[in-house]
This record gives sequence, C-alpha cells and structure tokens, in this order.
Amino acid sequence: MNSKSEQGFTLIELMIVVAIIGILAAVAIPSYRAYVAESHGGAAMKGAGPFVSQAQVCVETGVGCTELNATTDANVTLASVSENAAAATVTYNEGSCQVVATVTAAAVTFTATTGGGGGATAAQCQAGAGL
Repeated sequence: MNSKSEQGFTLIELMIVVAIIGILAAVAIPSYRAYVAESHGGAAMKGAGPFVSQAQVCVETGVGCTELNATTDANVTLASVSENAAAATVTYNEGSCQVVATVTAAAVTFTATTGGGGGATAAQCQAGAGL
C-alpha cells in the first residue's frame, strides 16, 4: 500500500495569517509614525543643548561669547551675544521640529514648534523635546 501524507497549509489557514498580519500592520504603522515624529523633537532638543550651555556661560559670566557668535552650524540661529548681554536666544531647527531657547541669568526657557520640514505636529515636537 502506498501511504501519502498531506503537506502544506490550507487556504483558510493562509487567510487567517494574512488577516493577523493586516491587523498588526494597521496598529503598528501609525504608532511607528508617531514615534518617528516625536523623535524629531528629541533630536532638536539634543542638538540645541551644547549651544544653550554656551549661551548660559556667556550670559552669566561673559566668557565664551566670541566662540558662541562664531558658530557655523547650519541648524543653529543665534542673535549676536555680547559679553554684557542680559539674554540670548538660541534657535535649533532640526527640519521637522524647531527648539527655541531663551537664556537669561536667572533661567532658560524652551519652546518647541514645527520646523517647517513637515513630518511632525507641534504637539509631537513638544512631546519629543520633553516640554
């Protein structure tokens, strides 16, 4: 006698697998997009960090203002800061998100908005920046 064992998957089994993959994709893709959009806010905040630290030193002590004003980073916009400045403003534009830091001798104030490059909302930029 010839015994032949059946191999493979039935059509219903394959349809169930495709349905499960579709459901997972429907949930995962929007979550992933939101995660990526929020990461732009974090990148902008992280990029602004060193320049904000320099601006704090400049405003509080008058040291390092020349180096700060000589910054050539394409993502950073600085108003010229003198040694006797009462405040400084540092703007870091990551593309999708922008962080603006206002530095005074007493405090540093951060705001996060969209950077004009698309891909993130203002709320996502703020959440990613931790504001």
